[in-house]
Amino acid sequence: MNIRCARPLTLAALLASPALAAGSWVSLSDQTVLEPETEMRAQLSKLTTEACRPAVRDARTPGLAPGGGMNVDEMIRSLEQTLTALKPSDPAWAGLEHSLKMLRELKAKGTRVLPLPVRREPGAMTFETAIGTAQTVVGAAAKKATGGTSSDVAAALAAQRPQAALALLLAQQRAQPKDAMTLVNLAGVLTLSGLPREAIAVLDRAAELGGRLPSPGGVPGQAIALTNRGHAFLGLGRWTEAQTPLKAALSLAPDLSEARMNLSKALLCSGDVAGATRELRVALRRTVAPEASDLIVKEDTPGTHGDALLPRPQAPTRRSARTIFDLSRGASFDLPQLKLPHDRNEAMVLKPKYEALEREGHEVLRALNVRATAPNLSRLLDDGELRWYRLVNGAIITSVFEPEVWPAYQAAYSAHYALEKAFHPLGDQRNTAVERGLRALPTPHTCAEERKVYDDAEQVRMDALRPYVRGQEQAMARFVSARVNFETALAANLPDPQVRAAKRAAIEASAKASFYGPVVYGALLLSDVMTFTCKETLPDVPLDLAALPKLDNDPCGGVLSSTKLKSKVPSSALKAQGLGLSFALSCKKIDVELSTSSLMGTDWLGAFASASLDWNGNATLFTGVKAELKLPKGVPATGGVGVKEGIYIKFGQDGIQDAGMRVEGKASLGAGPDASTGAWEGKMEQEFGIAAAAAYWRER
Repeated sequence: MNIRCARPLTLAALLASPALAAGSWVSLSDQTVLEPETEMRAQLSKLTTEACRPAVRDARTPGLAPGGGMNVDEMIRSLEQTLTALKPSDPAWAGLEHSLKMLRELKAKGTRVLPLPVRREPGAMTFETAIGTAQTVVGAAAKKATGGTSSDVAAALAAQRPQAALALLLAQQRAQPKDAMTLVNLAGVLTLSGLPREAIAVLDRAAELGGRLPSPGGVPGQAIALTNRGHAFLGLGRWTEAQTPLKAALSLAPDLSEARMNLSKALLCSGDVAGATRELRVALRRTVAPEASDLIVKEDTPGTHGDALLPRPQAPTRRSARTIFDLSRGASFDLPQLKLPHDRNEAMVLKPKYEALEREGHEVLRALNVRATAPNLSRLLDDGELRWYRLVNGAIITSVFEPEVWPAYQAAYSAHYALEKAFHPLGDQRNTAVERGLRALPTPHTCAEERKVYDDAEQVRMDALRPYVRGQEQAMARFVSARVNFETALAANLPDPQVRAAKRAAIEASAKASFYGPVVYGALLLSDVMTFTCKETLPDVPLDLAALPKLDNDPCGGVLSSTKLKSKVPSSALKAQGLGLSFALSCKKIDVELSTSSLMGTDWLGAFASASLDWNGNATLFTGVKAELKLPKGVPATGGVGVKEGIYIKFGQDGIQDAGMRVEGKASLGAGPDASTGAWEGKMEQEFGIAAAAAYWRER
């Protein structure tokens, strides 16, 4: 089974138990969907046999994968098979029979794993022996390795090459024998390599060295050491002993999911399935938070939409997408209003046009689905990006359960089902009215008299049904708008432009399906009128349908996710000498600035005017004076300082939002042979605005 190492900064230190980290769950993410607790408990119970096996390697056979090691049941079976092939007169019979008797007695006492001595127990392995064993397992690679960076070790683990990681860490240990953190990391990889007994000896030496361990990635080093100790005890099959260091690690770092994952296995193998399930559910999320705040992501009634959610104990849940994703770049999407017939004659004219619109929709959706499935994800994305894609895609698939979308989703399908419920009774009433009206006509009667019967009956039906049709259309438009805004904001978190564009095509297809499906369907129901044998002259009624929106204009969907261009008039012979234009485009906004550096006869003081427009329709105008000082040429460094001061005005979709004074300061420094090595840049920005001042005093 696969090992997951979720935080590369902490190297091998954060190793989750393989039997629990793999499986049907997405490991270690705040967006993990948790299945109902009863289902997860049942799954864990089935994993017990596979998960609860020690992973001890025989160092004399370095190519042997970690296996059952000192499992009592396996040793009993092995001895029984051996004795079956021997006779009681065989010299080895008595000794093997005695060993088998001892193993059976241990099993009767509840011993599942024959313990290997560690720490201060008689026969415990020494640090020197542990290092020698590790070098034996690695083989020639141990001598060739000359050390590597943390990234090298993490890369080896990510590629599932623990022996390569082990060789690099052994080289680091030789170079820095007194570095306790190197030993902590080495212990993690030793357990992963099937050498948990050696890992305990290495961790004991790290503890003897003393000193404060660093906190890679913000995780306390002591928590990492305790996690690796618990992981090593799991490798030895000492389930109860593993719980103490793992619980201690979590007291130092509650969000350390790897420690909690290993604690879950320790509890499972100790017989506490409920406790193991509880810890696993927390471990599968990167941060600790009550499950009560999770979103339920399954509806109660199969085959219906927006009815009700499953009861929480029976439902899969996940956290809101806002806990992990940037949702600031959603796109607007407003469905056009569909013309509805006012009377029977208009209905007969518009019905074929609705049917043609329905056929057109099939082609539009087919083309969008082709675009949506065009990218080859395995070629465009690496493993990390694929995992991220699955998280984003999972949030998009279940977006209707988000609080920003769910009310509109419920309202849309409530209106849809109300329309369907009203359609047949109103049709029956119309049929009854037509039959009654025709019977009341004189014999003979004119076509005009018959037409009036049909027209009157249909008018009553259409007037009663029209509010349902229009209500569904409006509710569906609100739902589509909320859904597209939320899902495009999620899609903007995808790293690759092609994948991002494909996902936007899928979102567009889903949005347009709501129009070509329920909305057009409602118009067809309304225009489903009765005809009769008399010839009728029908008016020409244009559909006048505005074009449906498109999601092609993704600010992050092109080849360039961001770019900057600058130009300046260079020649002093030109009147515009020193006049510069800069243009910057990113996924969030467009910035344009026009400036000059020739105020008061200087080349460092100038005027500027800039405009910034984001993709949500907000704009800022900033104009004033700026000063720039750069390091002189010939100095083996580049950089300088710059200050801008002026007035600004912020505009939103509803007009002016704020105005006031702004000061910006920026400094940068680069050094080295290419004047860029070790580059540094800092920026300060302070606004003294009307809105900020008003908010300040309101709060007091």
